[in-house]
Amino acid sequence: MTQQNRRWTLMVYMAGDNGKAFEQLKGQRLMAPMEEQGYQDIQQMEAVGSTDEVNVLVQFDTLSDREHTYRIYIRPSSEPRQIENIPEQNMGDSRALRDFIVWGIENYPAENYAVILWNHGTGWKEDDIYAFARNRGVQIQASQDEVRSLTRSHRRLSHAFFLSSVLEVLQLEDEESRAICFDDSSLDFLDNAKLQQAFREAEEQTGKKVNLIGMDACLMSMVEVAYELRANADYMVASQEVEPLSGYPYTAILQNLTANAQMRPEALAKLIVREYGRYYQGESRGSVAQVTQSATNLMVVEKLTEALGRLAAVLRQLLAESDIYTENALYHAQRKVVRFKDEDFVDLYDFLKLLRDKYGGDSDELTKVIDEVIDLMILEIKPQLILANVTSGANFERVKGLSIYYPKRGYSQFYEKSHFAGCGWGEFVRVLNDVG
Repeated sequence: MTQQNRRWTLMVYMAGDNGKAFEQLKGQRLMAPMEEQGYQDIQQMEAVGSTDEVNVLVQFDTLSDREHTYRIYIRPSSEPRQIENIPEQNMGDSRALRDFIVWGIENYPAENYAVILWNHGTGWKEDDIYAFARNRGVQIQASQDEVRSLTRSHRRLSHAFFLSSVLEVLQLEDEESRAICFDDSSLDFLDNAKLQQAFREAEEQTGKKVNLIGMDACLMSMVEVAYELRANADYMVASQEVEPLSGYPYTAILQNLTANAQMRPEALAKLIVREYGRYYQGESRGSVAQVTQSATNLMVVEKLTEALGRLAAVLRQLLAESDIYTENALYHAQRKVVRFKDEDFVDLYDFLKLLRDKYGGDSDELTKVIDEVIDLMILEIKPQLILANVTSGANFERVKGLSIYYPKRGYSQFYEKSHFAGCGWGEFVRVLNDVG
């Protein structure tokens, strides 16, 4: 199918093949099931549907159908679904994401493109969580009873990944076992490098760059993730904290987008953040303990990273000199900073503010670079780094939109896989936590 260019093509990559109960784990699941929520979110999209100006596309992989993955053109609300069955996809393979983006761009051309990655998310952490299964020969066919069990009892489960439960089940020695778009049937997931590869190859094939990447997943609004994707889109929308299982409010987002289809990508990024905040902070949703969502200008991320590299170098030097003022300020920040469900992740602004306020030394170089990064985070200078930010919950008024890796102790060997670590931040964390 081809059609005239519209204003927007919105593609939602729904990795719903998870929540499988593994026999070798005594029926335990590695993560919360998502399939039921996927159907609910599709219904939310269908409440608005595509228009003459906006295409809405979905690729939905489920746990219950082991033969097909669905590609859906969300038709106008008065018309039936248009579903194409394609062979079962490994949604943790970069080629599956690339092919979906290429299909959407080639068959539904538009002035602007947005891709939303829908699944569990775990920030930069990306160890191979399924290695145990391949090593132990796990059978990956689930029974119908297992499929039917993924219903009411799990509706209140967090959208967060499985860290605490998998540690209990598998007795893993390390905790660095996270990424995005996990596929239980294929025993695979998208790490950040594969994400970057998929968007890059899609652009090479189509000549079109995605304008906005949304992460309807947990813990993905991180400097490390933004740095990985900085060349693949102009804007990123994601959450620093875990998301409620219901995720994005698709009906409200699409109502606004279709009513104002001429909006630019920056405006859509702000819109998603605004509607997410309204949905979870509104009276209709009741009180949600802790909610975050922010829009990041990826075109400013290299400037941020360069400044953080200089900050890391100054801090390493002062620590090497056993500067007591720096040590005290870092100790204070480490204890008081806002941390998220994954306590290795902290709010970048809050860390910098605590460090700046506590530092009593005379290093002008340190205070200057701290102030420079703080200004990037909060000032409405052009181009602006954080375009929009919503929060709720205890201490979350201090949260400003991007997290960073800052563990209380130790250092993950997997952090070296993060390209951002090479700016010097990884070495700073190693020195701070006395890791050789």
